[in-house]
Amino acid sequence: MWLKLSLTRFSLFLAAVFVLASTSSAYAYLDAGTGSMILQLLLGGVAGIAIAGRLYWHKLLTFLGIRSNSVELAGQEEALPESKIAAEK
Repeated sequence: MWLKLSLTRFSLFLAAVFVLASTSSAYAYLDAGTGSMILQLLLGGVAGIAIAGRLYWHKLLTFLGIRSNSVELAGQEEALPESKIAAEK
């Protein structure tokens, strides 16, 4: 265990040394549109997560055991007379 931890620390140290030794100045700049593009990316990601959360909220609550699987939605189910059920078959 100690050998594995030491090997991991040494690998991280060696990677940091190589990264710091190989960097140089890029002489680059960010134009005005870059900031708005990053903002759009962040807001789009938040909106996507919100939509996905809304779509799978009931499944998540069922998975966590907070809500049972047989929750009935009010006003969605109507009782059909037996004659209509037999006619549909």
